[in-house]
Amino acid sequence: MFIKKIEVITLRHPWGPHENGVTRDWSIVFVHADNGLVGISRGGSASLIEREFAPLLIGADARRITMLWQQMYETAWRYHGPGRSAMGTIGAIDIALWDLYGKSLGEPVWRLLGGYRDRVPVYADGIGYFEQSPEEMAVLVKKHADLGYDAVKFHLTTPEPDIALEKVRISREALGPDKKLMLDAFSMWDGHLAVELAQKFNPYNLYWLEEPVRKDDEIGHMRMVREVSNALLAGGESEGTLYGVLRLITEGGLQVVQTDILGGGGYTGLMRMAAVAEAHHVHIAPHGAQYPDINCHFLAAVPNGLMIPACPATEPYQIWSKMYKPVFEAKNGEVEMADRPGLGLELDWDFVEENRV
Repeated sequence: MFIKKIEVITLRHPWGPHENGVTRDWSIVFVHADNGLVGISRGGSASLIEREFAPLLIGADARRITMLWQQMYETAWRYHGPGRSAMGTIGAIDIALWDLYGKSLGEPVWRLLGGYRDRVPVYADGIGYFEQSPEEMAVLVKKHADLGYDAVKFHLTTPEPDIALEKVRISREALGPDKKLMLDAFSMWDGHLAVELAQKFNPYNLYWLEEPVRKDDEIGHMRMVREVSNALLAGGESEGTLYGVLRLITEGGLQVVQTDILGGGGYTGLMRMAAVAEAHHVHIAPHGAQYPDINCHFLAAVPNGLMIPACPATEPYQIWSKMYKPVFEAKNGEVEMADRPGLGLELDWDFVEENRV
């Protein structure tokens, strides 16, 4: 089974309420094989594929995924190569290759990767994409919990400590004591302020505190927060290399690796990171609330997988619930993994053509 063509199409879809008039572009990657099968994925740069990766991959044996991944990685990190900016495109192609491989074998990707679990826990991640008051956030926290999610995360959009504390307090009050509440601080605070706030958050029993410190001395400041917080220390969503993840774990005390499923190099890259994390008794919960459709296969494969994010289908900041027929679903805070070959996803071509650029 050899690679015949790599194709990219772009969808443009509303991002947020329709009345806002904001749109976002979404790529879909197709890897065509000479036997007529097609692997699909999301994400990636059409220009990078055309310039860097299609010439490398066309004609290659599509089943030799690790070899192809390594060739793409070396191409990206060569002298004057695209480097880190290419990792998301490598990830998109890698996922499409796994989809193609699964289709050729008649097996789902999650089982080929390891098949550790057939139900994947999902947390709600659709709050704080724009500035919201503590009261508005609390309403959404409760709404997402009522959808069946046992874990809910919200984002901060401003660094003011009093507002952050009030949002944590009122969100915990709305959620109740038994469900998991997580906070993404978007790397807003210096180490000393992050330590102070982590201590103030402790009475509200955050499940994890995500990226609480700015990037200038991320590792040093992470260690400081780890020492005082009773929440798991999560982060690394933009760290796309195995070596960077290793440093965050061993030097920064990271407890939940959140490397993006695309930015970390797809399933091949994330499986390596999961192994490193497991060797240090660390969880992995890949970033990507817009990608539960592809994240679920990875998490189903690894024993130290914690949960995956999904912007709930009720929220206007997502596209994953609209792209496929039959509809891809996260029900009652989990994805039930299917036996369908590959990713088990069939594009809704009416939706694709309606939104295609």
